[in-house]
Amino acid sequence: MAAVLSQIQQLSVTLAQAVTTSRSPETPPPPPPSAAITEPRVGTPERYAGDPDGCNPFITNCSILYALQPLTFSSEAAKVAFTINHLTGRARLWGTAEWEKQTPACASFQAFSAELRKVFRLGFSGSDAAHDLLSLQQGNRTVADFSIDFRTRARQSCWNESALRDLFLHSLADYIKDELVSHEPPSTLDGMIELAIRVDLRIQARRRERRWGTASGNPPTQHQETNSDPGAAAFAGSQAEGPEPMQLGCTSLSPKEKERRRQANLCLYCGRAGHFISRCPAKARAHQ
Repeated sequence: MAAVLSQIQQLSVTLAQAVTTSRSPETPPPPPPSAAITEPRVGTPERYAGDPDGCNPFITNCSILYALQPLTFSSEAAKVAFTINHLTGRARLWGTAEWEKQTPACASFQAFSAELRKVFRLGFSGSDAAHDLLSLQQGNRTVADFSIDFRTRARQSCWNESALRDLFLHSLADYIKDELVSHEPPSTLDGMIELAIRVDLRIQARRRERRWGTASGNPPTQHQETNSDPGAAAFAGSQAEGPEPMQLGCTSLSPKEKERRRQANLCLYCGRAGHFISRCPAKARAHQ
């Protein structure tokens, strides 16, 4: 009997130890290694020497770099220091003086940018951009090339969409304006630029075609021009018997006739091939 009691006591002790062990807190598993955060590799901005036109692009490039690499430039002091380190010439002399004296401009990148603009933009404002727009002309450039300069200055001005559209049309070369007379003017600046570029490309293609025909020694004859399209031949025959439709009071062509002439590369004034309305001999004679 005593042996049985002894075994029962040992069993009770074993069970108590097992319960105590099961209730003890488990050791948490080690946390997984954190993935290394990588920042995109971005080219550094070109050094800025103090040119007024290059001030805004330099500040914008620095802002983009700081936005893409927030860990590298985690403090305002790091941003200002990097900006000063990428100045050169007289701009570097100014930035070094600001940093050495720890002026309020060095408190943040925003404050430093504002001071940089104040010193090197030389009071440039929206009115200055508007003056540049008024003096801007297409000249001998293509419309596509001219539109880049126009858009850049337009962004810096305070003019509305309608005014910019009208000014762009006014700044185009005469040969483009002559061709745009037969088109309905778009209501937006983007639409006007797109239309002018499309017309300019067609004119340039036609000029290359004419130069190629002259260089080959086989310029198109009047007979070839009129026979290339039956409608053009009929119109040319009617012109030999009387004045041009523009002289008869028909101040505008029907949309269908306009499209036919455009597709056949015919003049929108006299209906003949070999030239556009800006160089139409019939138009020139009518206005003599």
